Amino acid sequence: MPGNSERTQPPRDGAGAARAELSDETTGETMHQTAGNADTRAERDGRPDTADPSDAPERRDERPDDRPDERDVDGRQSPDPEAPIDVEVVEPPIPERVRRPADGVRLAAALVLLVLGLLIADLAAGTRGAVEQDLTDATSGLPRLLLTLLGWMSGIGVLLLPIGVGADLLVRRRPMQLIQALGTAVVGGVLVIVLAVLVQSGNGGFVTDVLTRPTTTGHTGPLDIVIVAMLALLTVADISGRKWISPIATTVVIATLVTTLLSGAMTLAALACSLLIGWMVGLGSRLVFGVTSTRPPGTEVAAVLVSGGLPLTRLELIDANDAGDRRYLGQTTQGPLDVHVIDRDTFGLASGRRLLRVLRLRSGFTRPPALTLRSEVEHRTLMGLALHDAGVRAPKPVAVSEVGPFSAVIAYDEPQGTPLSELDGDLDDARLAAIWRLAGTLHRRRLVHRQLGPSTILVDDHGGVALSRLGSGDVAADDISLRIDLAQLLTTVALSVGPERTVDSAVAVLGEDAVLRAVPVLQPVALSPDARAALKASKSVMGELRERLVALRPRAEAVEPVQLRRISPRGVVTLLGGGIAGYVLLTQLAQVDIGKVVTTADWRWAALLGLFAAATFAGASVALSGAVQIHLRFVRTYMTQLAVAFSGLVAPAAVGNIALNTRYLQTSGLSPTMAGASVGVAQVAQFCSYFVLLVISGVLAGTGPAVSFSPSPVLVAAILVVVILLLGLLALPKVRGLLTDRVLPQVKSALPQVLAVLQHPAKLTQLLGGALLLDMSFVAALVCATRAFGAQAPVAAIAVVYFAGAIVGSAVPTPGGLGGIEAAMSFGLISIGVDSGTAVSSVLLYRLATYWLPIPFGWFSLNRLQKVGAI
Repeated sequence: MPGNSERTQPPRDGAGAARAELSDETTGETMHQTAGNADTRAERDGRPDTADPSDAPERRDERPDDRPDERDVDGRQSPDPEAPIDVEVVEPPIPERVRRPADGVRLAAALVLLVLGLLIADLAAGTRGAVEQDLTDATSGLPRLLLTLLGWMSGIGVLLLPIGVGADLLVRRRPMQLIQALGTAVVGGVLVIVLAVLVQSGNGGFVTDVLTRPTTTGHTGPLDIVIVAMLALLTVADISGRKWISPIATTVVIATLVTTLLSGAMTLAALACSLLIGWMVGLGSRLVFGVTSTRPPGTEVAAVLVSGGLPLTRLELIDANDAGDRRYLGQTTQGPLDVHVIDRDTFGLASGRRLLRVLRLRSGFTRPPALTLRSEVEHRTLMGLALHDAGVRAPKPVAVSEVGPFSAVIAYDEPQGTPLSELDGDLDDARLAAIWRLAGTLHRRRLVHRQLGPSTILVDDHGGVALSRLGSGDVAADDISLRIDLAQLLTTVALSVGPERTVDSAVAVLGEDAVLRAVPVLQPVALSPDARAALKASKSVMGELRERLVALRPRAEAVEPVQLRRISPRGVVTLLGGGIAGYVLLTQLAQVDIGKVVTTADWRWAALLGLFAAATFAGASVALSGAVQIHLRFVRTYMTQLAVAFSGLVAPAAVGNIALNTRYLQTSGLSPTMAGASVGVAQVAQFCSYFVLLVISGVLAGTGPAVSFSPSPVLVAAILVVVILLLGLLALPKVRGLLTDRVLPQVKSALPQVLAVLQHPAKLTQLLGGALLLDMSFVAALVCATRAFGAQAPVAAIAVVYFAGAIVGSAVPTPGGLGGIEAAMSFGLISIGVDSGTAVSSVLLYRLATYWLPIPFGWFSLNRLQKVGAI
């Protein structure tokens, strides 16, 4: 490959250092270098040699007869430190400056902390002031001598610390980094000045209230220019790991924070934001201009490996970014080696992706990222040795060593074979059996791999099976991780030979019970990236595989999939929607005096509100009883509706309603199909009641005594557009197929139940009457809540507010529409003439009676119904 070709020899004096000397023989861009025992880049940075001869791998090099037979503690022959071994290193020049992915992750985290901190500080103004006062009292109580020392440390440190950092960078021959650090400090100072001008001119917005406090001459400063500039300077100078600068800088920053807080020149929020903004400015500069590279060149890597006993002859870079590693192909007298160099510049790539997977998925599917370079190296080595000890052919670590303080190298002896993705289904029964025996070995040893995709499984010419990579696995794995591994392997093999052969061969080797354990986790999210990519081309494979596995025991109860996602798209929307709704609600709560609410409310209306709240559950019970032909006990049906109110805390309202009612009807004697159809009929009746009452209340509220209704042209046009779009969708074959395969069977199953209800006037009256009672009770409850605080808004207008709030509540993906309903109803009441304080108080009282108070009764009902076997 293009780049520099260098020759390296082991150090002759055993010091483990290497010196690159340019020879006179060059060809094109290729340079030959020889490693000796003089200065290397490691020594220029003041780094000690880290090669450990004890890491020498097992090699069968024969020594001359006239030399003593030297062997290490494992009985393996030790390398000859004086034997000259030339190593040809082929790699492109390493850039002087790089951008570290970890800096981007840190910048994003700092930005999130800053935004959340400002929002919380804005909402909790009283708490912010109390915390600040408590900290001031605590720090002011320190001994006077200590406070004096802190003042001296802050004053002198602020002056001398930049000089010390600059001297350190110059000693390390990094003048450009010093210039960048000083420039970044200036940018941070300018940013503080600009923000101070905005605050003084009255254009700071809510930032002025959060970061400053009024003084006799105006306001305190929004940010501390010293802290911002100092943090920016230290971040760009990258003092982490420097033995004397890092602790001194930490002490100076803390002393500055304490003295500034005690002086009253800055608020606590301003100091916290100064720290974050200074750090962000420094990280932004590092991302824009890059940082000095600490990556060791291939000559240093080769010197470390050779000094560790590997008879290396050639080292060629084949991938500069293999999941965050630099990957080399090493040639030895024993065969090829796979050499991975892990360094600080690229270490954050794989760790950042793994962190996102940990946040998104539950435990078992992925392991947390390593926090340090050493822990990552130790984990990979442990996995390689554990697989080798289990008899699994996988990359075996033969050399592990540090390369300076910021990098490490691992050399693997890799197995040979053809990946499963390249065989095109050419697998005989013997090879399939070998794959399942490998899976059985991993499970017996409690070893999990987590990346058993098509490119990981290797098959050789002799029918053997191996692994091409170690994966992100673990030893002593838990049960869910082992089941996920098996599900990945089943999908991988099915993509190659089909679901039928996969299931038959797996059952023949592992047994039916072991294979069926993978059914609950047989989901796309449980697959490795290359398996998911292959599955996109064969989308039906996983469905067919699941059907084939379920068919092994058709009489067994259906197995529900295990929830692997920790964070789903719905969860993200729920979090954002709940946060926005909560922010709106809290801003409204700030206008309410709770004590005044309690003392001024008319509790006769509040008691009537409680009765109507109880009537809502009676309406739902009557409607459900009217949707079935069998007789339902009213008390148990009522308790089931209360249990639905409790389940709304942990599940969407519609999901909890359908699931609990369906289960209740099943235990009452209906078949699963009839139970689901009956719940659907009840839902349809409630929707019809909701729609009819909405239209009636809208007409009454909008027209007054005339009761005339002329539809809006915009509404008519919107309905026509929706109809046209629906007709257009029916022209698509996939939509028609979806209706034919999924929707029509459900409609056909529910149709007999609907017809049966229509043929019995008593049941129909019960169904529609219960639905109307449900919605009218909610409207009456909101009317009572407004009357309790003296508001006299029209009943029809309040009904419209309720229906609008219910729509918003169903759209906001929070439990019970929490936050969204309160905000929408409060806004609606204000829009119809209720003052803001009364509107918020009324909505809070309404929600207390209809949502919060039923929850403990719902919890009791749920437990009672489970105990008696009613659900």
